[in-house]
Amino acid sequence: MAIVYCAPMTLPCVRFMNKRICSSSLHPHQIGSSKSMHLKAREAIRFPVHSIHYSLSSEKKNLSQSLMVSCIRRDEPAEVTEDTWDEYVLSSDVPVLVEFWAAWCGPCRMVHREIEEIAKDYAGKIKCYMLKADDDVQVAEKYGVKAVPVVLLFKNGEKQDSVIGTMPKYIYAAAIEKLLTS
Repeated sequence: MAIVYCAPMTLPCVRFMNKRICSSSLHPHQIGSSKSMHLKAREAIRFPVHSIHYSLSSEKKNLSQSLMVSCIRRDEPAEVTEDTWDEYVLSSDVPVLVEFWAAWCGPCRMVHREIEEIAKDYAGKIKCYMLKADDDVQVAEKYGVKAVPVVLLFKNGEKQDSVIGTMPKYIYAAAIEKLLTS
Protein backbone atom coordinates (compact mmCIF):
# COMPACT_ATOMS: atom_id res chain seq x y z
CA MET A 1 0.00 0.00 0.00
CA ALA A 2 1.28 3.47 -0.82
CA ILE A 3 0.94 6.40 1.49
CA VAL A 4 -0.27 9.54 -0.30
CA TYR A 5 1.92 12.51 0.49
CA CYS A 6 0.09 15.84 0.43
CA ALA A 7 2.75 18.41 -0.29
CA PRO A 8 2.58 22.10 0.49
CA MET A 9 1.08 24.05 -2.41
CA THR A 10 4.47 25.67 -3.09
CA LEU A 11 6.17 22.50 -4.31
CA PRO A 12 6.50 22.20 -8.10
CA CYS A 13 5.09 18.67 -8.19
CA VAL A 14 1.88 19.65 -6.40
CA ARG A 15 -0.16 19.93 -9.62
CA PHE A 16 0.43 16.23 -10.22
CA MET A 17 -0.78 15.25 -6.79
CA ASN A 18 -4.02 13.89 -5.57
CA LYS A 19 -6.12 16.82 -4.36
CA ARG A 20 -7.93 15.02 -1.55
CA ILE A 21 -7.32 15.95 2.06
CA CYS A 22 -4.73 13.79 3.77
CA SER A 23 -5.19 12.46 7.25
CA SER A 24 -2.41 12.94 9.74
CA SER A 25 -3.10 9.58 11.32
CA LEU A 26 -3.41 6.06 9.98
CA HIS A 27 -5.34 3.17 11.43
CA PRO A 28 -3.58 -0.19 11.85
CA HIS A 29 -5.73 -1.77 9.11
CA GLN A 30 -4.47 0.88 6.63
CA ILE A 31 -0.86 -0.27 6.96
CA GLY A 32 -0.33 -3.20 4.64
CA SER A 33 2.66 -5.41 4.15
CA SER A 34 3.24 -4.05 0.65
CA LYS A 35 5.16 -0.80 0.74
CA SER A 36 4.36 0.43 -2.76
CA MET A 37 1.49 0.59 -5.17
CA HIS A 38 2.02 -0.43 -8.78
CA LEU A 39 1.00 2.48 -10.98
CA LYS A 40 1.73 3.48 -14.55
CA ALA A 41 4.57 5.98 -14.90
CA ARG A 42 2.18 8.76 -15.95
CA GLU A 43 0.05 8.24 -12.83
CA ALA A 44 2.63 8.59 -10.11
CA ILE A 45 5.88 10.20 -9.15
CA ARG A 46 7.74 8.05 -6.65
CA PHE A 47 10.44 9.04 -4.24
CA PRO A 48 11.80 7.29 -1.15
CA VAL A 49 11.20 8.59 2.32
CA HIS A 50 13.49 6.88 4.81
CA SER A 51 11.63 7.72 7.95
CA ILE A 52 7.96 8.55 8.15
CA HIS A 53 6.41 9.05 11.55
CA TYR A 54 2.70 8.64 11.93
CA SER A 55 0.53 7.97 14.92
CA LEU A 56 -2.08 5.28 15.26
CA SER A 57 -5.38 6.55 16.56
CA SER A 58 -5.88 3.51 18.79
CA GLU A 59 -2.39 3.72 20.26
CA LYS A 60 -0.42 6.83 21.17
CA LYS A 61 2.92 5.77 19.72
CA ASN A 62 5.03 6.57 16.69
CA LEU A 63 6.22 4.05 14.16
CA SER A 64 9.27 4.52 12.00
CA GLN A 65 9.54 2.55 8.81
CA SER A 66 10.97 2.84 5.31
CA LEU A 67 8.16 3.46 2.83
CA MET A 68 7.68 4.43 -0.80
CA VAL A 69 5.60 7.59 -1.07
CA SER A 70 3.63 8.25 -4.24
CA CYS A 71 2.35 11.56 -5.52
CA ILE A 72 -0.80 10.41 -7.28
CA ARG A 73 -2.21 12.32 -10.23
CA ARG A 74 -5.99 12.12 -10.63
CA ASP A 75 -8.86 14.00 -12.21
CA GLU A 76 -6.63 15.86 -14.60
CA PRO A 77 -7.94 16.76 -18.05
CA ALA A 78 -6.63 14.38 -20.70
CA GLU A 79 -4.43 15.57 -23.53
CA VAL A 80 -5.89 15.88 -27.00
CA THR A 81 -3.80 16.21 -30.17
CA GLU A 82 -4.44 16.97 -33.81
CA ASP A 83 -4.71 13.20 -34.39
CA THR A 84 -7.37 12.70 -31.70
CA TRP A 85 -9.17 16.06 -32.13
CA ASP A 86 -12.05 14.77 -34.28
CA GLU A 87 -12.69 11.75 -32.09
CA TYR A 88 -12.49 13.46 -28.68
CA VAL A 89 -13.78 16.96 -29.39
CA LEU A 90 -15.83 17.13 -32.58
CA SER A 91 -17.54 13.73 -32.21
CA SER A 92 -18.24 14.00 -28.48
CA ASP A 93 -21.79 13.32 -27.32
CA VAL A 94 -21.38 15.81 -24.43
CA PRO A 95 -20.04 19.39 -24.43
CA VAL A 96 -16.25 19.70 -24.43
CA LEU A 97 -13.87 22.20 -22.84
CA VAL A 98 -10.40 22.44 -24.40
CA GLU A 99 -7.58 24.29 -22.68
CA PHE A 100 -4.93 25.53 -25.14
CA TRP A 101 -1.62 25.85 -23.30
CA ALA A 102 2.16 25.91 -23.66
CA ALA A 103 4.89 24.54 -21.40
CA TRP A 104 6.68 27.91 -21.19
CA CYS A 105 3.50 29.81 -20.23
CA GLY A 106 3.22 30.68 -16.51
CA PRO A 107 -0.42 31.88 -16.70
CA CYS A 108 -1.31 28.55 -18.35
CA ARG A 109 -0.40 26.80 -15.11
CA MET A 110 -2.83 29.00 -13.18
CA VAL A 111 -5.59 28.30 -15.70
CA HIS A 112 -4.79 24.60 -15.57
CA ARG A 113 -5.45 24.51 -11.82
CA GLU A 114 -8.88 26.04 -12.42
CA ILE A 115 -9.65 23.59 -15.22
CA GLU A 116 -8.64 20.64 -13.01
CA GLU A 117 -11.24 21.76 -10.45
CA ILE A 118 -13.84 22.32 -13.16
CA ALA A 119 -13.18 18.82 -14.54
CA LYS A 120 -14.09 17.43 -11.11
CA ASP A 121 -17.06 19.75 -10.57
CA TYR A 122 -18.61 19.02 -13.97
CA ALA A 123 -17.65 15.34 -14.28
CA GLY A 124 -20.25 13.59 -16.43
CA LYS A 125 -21.65 16.88 -17.77
CA ILE A 126 -18.66 17.98 -19.86
CA LYS A 127 -15.37 16.52 -21.00
CA CYS A 128 -12.19 18.50 -20.36
CA TYR A 129 -9.08 18.25 -22.51
CA MET A 130 -5.75 20.03 -22.87
CA LEU A 131 -4.07 20.80 -26.19
CA LYS A 132 -0.42 21.84 -26.29
CA ALA A 133 -0.61 24.73 -28.78
CA ASP A 134 3.08 24.59 -29.69
CA ASP A 135 2.79 20.95 -30.78
CA ASP A 136 -0.54 21.19 -32.60
CA VAL A 137 -0.30 24.56 -34.35
CA GLN A 138 -2.80 23.66 -37.10
CA VAL A 139 -5.61 23.08 -34.60
CA ALA A 140 -4.78 26.31 -32.77
CA GLU A 141 -4.74 28.27 -36.03
CA LYS A 142 -8.03 26.72 -37.21
CA TYR A 143 -9.79 28.08 -34.12
CA GLY A 144 -8.00 31.45 -34.07
CA VAL A 145 -5.83 30.78 -31.03
CA LYS A 146 -2.99 33.29 -31.34
CA ALA A 147 -1.92 33.39 -27.68
CA VAL A 148 -2.26 31.13 -24.65
CA PRO A 149 -3.97 30.43 -22.32
CA VAL A 150 -7.27 30.07 -24.16
CA VAL A 151 -10.20 27.86 -23.23
CA LEU A 152 -12.63 26.89 -26.00
CA LEU A 153 -16.05 25.35 -25.41
CA PHE A 154 -17.60 23.00 -27.96
CA LYS A 155 -21.08 21.52 -28.30
CA ASN A 156 -22.17 19.17 -31.09
CA GLY A 157 -18.77 19.56 -32.75
CA GLU A 158 -19.06 23.35 -33.04
CA LYS A 159 -17.13 26.02 -31.16
CA GLN A 160 -19.64 27.84 -28.97
CA ASP A 161 -17.59 30.10 -26.71
CA SER A 162 -14.07 31.04 -25.69
CA VAL A 163 -12.38 32.45 -22.60
CA ILE A 164 -9.10 34.20 -23.34
CA GLY A 165 -6.43 34.76 -20.72
CA THR A 166 -6.21 33.94 -17.04
CA MET A 167 -9.62 34.24 -15.40
CA PRO A 168 -11.08 33.21 -12.05
CA LYS A 169 -12.96 29.93 -11.85
CA TYR A 170 -16.40 31.56 -11.80
CA ILE A 171 -15.82 32.99 -15.31
CA TYR A 172 -15.18 29.51 -16.70
CA ALA A 173 -18.12 28.11 -14.71
CA ALA A 174 -20.46 30.79 -16.10
CA ALA A 175 -19.39 29.97 -19.68
CA ILE A 176 -19.95 26.26 -19.01
CA GLU A 177 -23.38 26.86 -17.46
CA LYS A 178 -24.35 28.98 -20.48
CA LEU A 179 -23.20 26.17 -22.77
CA LEU A 180 -25.09 23.49 -20.82
CA THR A 181 -28.36 25.46 -20.87
CA SER A 182 -28.19 26.37 -24.58
